[in-house]
Amino acid sequence: MRYDFFVTVWGQPFVRKFIDLSLVSQLAPGNLPEIAKSAEIHYHIYTDKTSRELFGSNLLELSKYAEINFYYFDEIPFGGGNLDQAISNSDVKTVKHNVQRITANHMLSDLKGSAAVLMDSDFIVADGSLARMHGLRQKGKRAVMVPLLRLNETTASPILYENIAFYLTARNLVKLCFNHMHPILDAFFMGSKCSTSYPSQLNWWVGKSRQTSSARVGIVTQCLFPHPLMIEPDLLARDSGVKYFSTMDYDYALRVVADDNAIHLSKDSDEILICKISPEEYRANNEDSEPLSRERMAQFILNNTNIRHRFFLDQLVYFVADRDGDWDIVSRDAAYFIEETYKTVDAMISQLSITDPMTMVYLKSFLGPIENFISPQVQSRMKKFFPR
Repeated sequence: MRYDFFVTVWGQPFVRKFIDLSLVSQLAPGNLPEIAKSAEIHYHIYTDKTSRELFGSNLLELSKYAEINFYYFDEIPFGGGNLDQAISNSDVKTVKHNVQRITANHMLSDLKGSAAVLMDSDFIVADGSLARMHGLRQKGKRAVMVPLLRLNETTASPILYENIAFYLTARNLVKLCFNHMHPILDAFFMGSKCSTSYPSQLNWWVGKSRQTSSARVGIVTQCLFPHPLMIEPDLLARDSGVKYFSTMDYDYALRVVADDNAIHLSKDSDEILICKISPEEYRANNEDSEPLSRERMAQFILNNTNIRHRFFLDQLVYFVADRDGDWDIVSRDAAYFIEETYKTVDAMISQLSITDPMTMVYLKSFLGPIENFISPQVQSRMKKFFPR
């Protein structure tokens, strides 16, 4: 059994964060070392040649468990030149996702008889998570999907640097996120004063009880676009298995794994937990002044998803600091909200005009097979040629 790990990272602060936090977490006993006991690991790092020097001898521990391969941006063809040239001419706000897509496609194009493990340079992986991912693959799962928590790097990184081993226990990492939550994650909570304008994830606080709601013990989450941690394309995937056109979490897993039974959504942080750690100012203005309503959520679902994404949204995910809490009541509230939201979606569809060609395109994107899905990234490209 083989795994091909992927990460793209360049620039001094990002390489440093990858080495000191992300890679350290991946090297926890229940992660890469455990997988390496029964599987072959190839670790692919995409970077520029200047950043290569920053890795120095920091990969010696990784080399005990994986064959390490470096790929350089100036050696990857792109747009009549190479990727390095394209980066220098790109918008800094979008360059990371674009580079990640191009480099991931580069690795996936050579994926044969293996599973891709799609990492990000700012992932912190709780100890044991990768071993459980491996166990799921051994049981026949071809995709392992993971909703993420997001840490505020500005306040959390000093704590992690002081004692990262302590926070690689899942519940300790969840508690750290409670105390050092990134504003993006905070805006995903129902009832938040600064509701997100992009509700791809819905969060509900769980307290000890309704009477002591301030004593928070966990989060119930519903997520439209969980991160595809592990992907092993099935035989039906064909060319879809070697390339995706949006960000990797939008539809790649659904396109390359046809059977929902082969897709595992990790629904409990005690099983698999990954946190992203981002600077506080990252996407600081991605907020909406209006509380999230069923109508606004329904509009988002209709415009930004395919009906198959409901497979994820219908499953409740639990981020656990303590099992003793108001979990059942909050779970019922969350499930009811999504049930009523999809009823609102149906009502909206019934009022649409089917004589408008563009309306039909978007309806097919939502109601048709996943192959018809037009992600928001693809939509933005279409609008340049077909403005509405």
